[in-house]
Amino acid sequence: MRIVTSRLAYDNHVIGLDQNMFEEGLRQIQSGVALITWSRLASWDSQSLTLIPAQESDFESHHRQVHSEFGRLLCWIAFGVGGEYLAKGACILSGHLRPGPGDHIRLPSPGEDVESWVELVNKNDSTIRESELHFTTLGKLPVGKIPKLKQEQEFVTASIKLLASTIRNRDAHRYTRNVRAFHFHVVGSLFVPAFNILLASLSEIDLRSHLPMS
Repeated sequence: MRIVTSRLAYDNHVIGLDQNMFEEGLRQIQSGVALITWSRLASWDSQSLTLIPAQESDFESHHRQVHSEFGRLLCWIAFGVGGEYLAKGACILSGHLRPGPGDHIRLPSPGEDVESWVELVNKNDSTIRESELHFTTLGKLPVGKIPKLKQEQEFVTASIKLLASTIRNRDAHRYTRNVRAFHFHVVGSLFVPAFNILLASLSEIDLRSHLPMS
C-alpha cells in the first residue's frame, strides 16, 4: 500500500496515512467547511484559516433568503452535518479514525422488477444488501484522542457531544418549532471555537491547498 506522509505534526512525530485515507480526510474537511459556511451561521476567513461565527442579526436576515419559513431549520441542518464532516476529517487525518465494516440495502438494478425488489427488502433477504465501509457516528468520534488538542480536548469533546445529541440528532429525526433561535449563542461560544481548534490541529499547508482562499 502506498503511504503518503502529510505534514500533520503531533507532539514532534508525524502521522503517516495511506493515500486513500489522507484524501478522504481532506474531503471531509472541505465539505464540512463548505456546509458550515453555506449555513450562514459562520463564515470562512482564508487568511487565518478559521471560521467566524455570524452575528445573530445577520443570520436572522440571511436564513430567510434560503426559505421564508424553514430557512433557519435548513441552515442548522447544514451546520450540523458540516460540523460532523469536519470533526470526522480531523479524526481521520490524525490517524484515529478508520472505516469499519457495514452494509446497506442495494438499489434496484436497471430493469430489475421493482415488485420483486420490494419483496426482497421486506423479507430482509441477504441478496438485497451490499457491503460497505462506514465511519462511526458524530457522538462517538474519538476527537479526544487527537494529540495536538492537548488541554482543549475536553472543550472540543463536550462541544461535539452537544452538537450530536442536541442539534444534529434533533434536526435529523424530527422538526421541532421555536427552538433554534434559543440555541444561537452556542455557535459562537462552543461550536465554532471547537471547529477552529480542530482546524488548528491540521497542517496549514494542507488546509491552504484544499480550502477556499477568498
